[in-house]
Amino acid sequence: MRSSRNQCLLTILLLTAILASAKGTNSAARTSTASSENAVRARLQQLYAAWSELDPAKAAPFYAKEADHVFFDVTPMKYNGWSEYAAGVPRAFANYRSAKFTLNDDLRAHIQGNWAWATATWRADLTKKDGSNEHVEGRYTAVLTKRGNQWLVIHEHMSVPLGGEEKK
Repeated sequence: MRSSRNQCLLTILLLTAILASAKGTNSAARTSTASSENAVRARLQQLYAAWSELDPAKAAPFYAKEADHVFFDVTPMKYNGWSEYAAGVPRAFANYRSAKFTLNDDLRAHIQGNWAWATATWRADLTKKDGSNEHVEGRYTAVLTKRGNQWLVIHEHMSVPLGGEEKK
């Protein structure tokens, strides 16, 4: 009788330890995911600050450099690989002397292992070389991969609403 009670008690303790361990693992996984999401959000905020320099060299550290990666932009529509992107952006920015690109508060990052995708809306305040100003708002989606300790953009899609923002 005593042996049976000891076995029952031991089984209960073992199950309790297993459940506590599983709960701790889930908590650690959630903490790690939240940390990675914050890292991706911070990285993309830094990317937008870099593009505000209107210099692809400033943005280059945020991108993977493989030639088969595709980047969709507002204009022109598509760049194949970082080299094409870096060469094309100065033409798109040729009429501007300054810019401020900002990701809005709706920036969301989703992590799956060493992969992430992010969505946001953005705004740009641009000053043309003639002194006139433009304000643009748009949508953003990015796919990133983690290489070492860095999250790198391997695909992005920027767009602006056709005909401007619909009033709500």
